[in-house]
Amino acid sequence: MRQDDRWGAMGPGDFTLVDSVRPYAFRFEERFRSVVLQIPRGMLTSRCAAAERITAVPFRATGGPGAFVSPVLRALAEEGRALDEGPARSVTANVLDLLATVCDAHGNSVDAAGWAVHRRDLSRAKEYLDERLHDPGLTLLAVGHALGFSLRYLHQLFQEAGTTPRTWLYDRRLDRARTMLLRRPGHDAPTIADIALRVGFKDPSHFSRAFKARYGTSPANCRTSPGS
Repeated sequence: MRQDDRWGAMGPGDFTLVDSVRPYAFRFEERFRSVVLQIPRGMLTSRCAAAERITAVPFRATGGPGAFVSPVLRALAEEGRALDEGPARSVTANVLDLLATVCDAHGNSVDAAGWAVHRRDLSRAKEYLDERLHDPGLTLLAVGHALGFSLRYLHQLFQEAGTTPRTWLYDRRLDRARTMLLRRPGHDAPTIADIALRVGFKDPSHFSRAFKARYGTSPANCRTSPGS
């Protein structure tokens, strides 16, 4: 089971949440039988703030909170139609409350572990971009493919850091250029056009405009008057 860059292997009696309006995938290694309960989004998210963050996370029927909920969900799926309307509503509400309690508890632990994973993945993404500042043809699609991230997840990582992948890459290129310009010039110092190419700008004039917009001075002035 996979959704939102999360995946989990399911065993007999296990259950998970799936948001049917977003892409997801199942892979089956042998014949199986499954039970699907369709729950209106609002009925669950109003009870469980973590619901959308723990899709594709397995709840085990063999232990932990899943061991309490799994048989209840199975019974509801198999016997729910035999209930009259009044009892059916009451039972459904109680089952959703139970499911939400378990999901919230699981979501808290997933959040703590998830932040650590996100910090690690963001560091990987920044390192990958940093090593390819010189490449003007670098695309986010290629970055995601190389790292095994979806575009959505890549944007999410940088959004959590208060920026976007493109903005971070753009600013990083300009920062690298400024560092190169501030080095003591010598007879073998690269030209401004060379520096522009080394940080991924194909057009030196575009580089100069972008540099001035960021630092308030031209690349030439930055080189000759470092304090400006």
